[in-house]
Amino acid sequence: MTKPLYEKIKNDIQRDIMNGTLSVNSQLPTELELSTTYGVSRITSKRALNELEQDGLIYRVQGKGSFVAETNTKKTSEDVFDLLFMMPFPDASNFGDYTSGMLQALQGTPYRLHIQRYDLETQYDDYAGVIFYPIDNHDALEAVFTLYARNIPVVILDKEVSGMPITTVVSNNDQGGYEATKHLMEQGVDEVLFVTSEDIENVSSIRTRYFGYLRALSESSDYTHQNPILWSQSNRTLDPGFIKQLQSKHCGLVCGNDILALTLMTELKHLGFLIPQDVKIVGFDNTQASAYVDPPLTTIAQNFEEIGRVAMSELLSRIQNPSHPISRQVLDVSLIKRKSTD
Repeated sequence: MTKPLYEKIKNDIQRDIMNGTLSVNSQLPTELELSTTYGVSRITSKRALNELEQDGLIYRVQGKGSFVAETNTKKTSEDVFDLLFMMPFPDASNFGDYTSGMLQALQGTPYRLHIQRYDLETQYDDYAGVIFYPIDNHDALEAVFTLYARNIPVVILDKEVSGMPITTVVSNNDQGGYEATKHLMEQGVDEVLFVTSEDIENVSSIRTRYFGYLRALSESSDYTHQNPILWSQSNRTLDPGFIKQLQSKHCGLVCGNDILALTLMTELKHLGFLIPQDVKIVGFDNTQASAYVDPPLTTIAQNFEEIGRVAMSELLSRIQNPSHPISRQVLDVSLIKRKSTD
């Protein structure tokens, strides 16, 4: 389910307070400035500020505005321990809201969250622990070797590093690929294809979604599987053979993620295909944009907030007790049916 817009504003401000971007007594943007920045009504921005005030994170001064409060989670520098969340993208607008869950797990603790893009030059020794979202398994190995060698607690999001004693927190990607494929089969398409912009040999999450696709097809004698269709979103050129296949049969497409699905939908519409009459499309992630395109995108929803909360809880447990068991946490996904397959 898409999160209310006021929560997005609240979580962004809360994150900036927790990671030190907004210091104690610094002034926040006004209700009007927030409503302009986020494209929402002043009622929405006002609710976000009201909830932050109720949580004790900000205080109001009549005629002057809102300011960051001194809170219990903001301790003296000697008492604060820094944690790092490394993301793969400089722009998090299409990135899941992991940080909200992380901040929930940090409330009332002497830990402060820093967020940055993955960088080989990162000074890991400055942090008590690290949560890492790698782009692919190669990135994961490189960072994990460094962290493990320095005895720095680490939790990996989204990817699985085989053979390494590292806690991972992932969505049930196999089940997501399975449910997306079964849904298209139930819609009566002639063929179901799996489309990805990433090499499944290098990206474990996409590979596991593909296995879910294969599992669903194996349950029916009416369908045969095909190798993944690898499409580069950068050049936007679709393979003529792929286009011919879509023209000759009523196909359903399981896409590796929502960004790919939305880009592919746009390209197919430019070529004259009708969605969902000619081609049905399912994405993966339930990004905010997926609900507002035309037609709205059917997708597999990940619970990003819960993933973030579980990952942070596991990291804190490892920091406080180095013998805390290594685990593989798998969280449920759900199919969100919309008009791209209806």
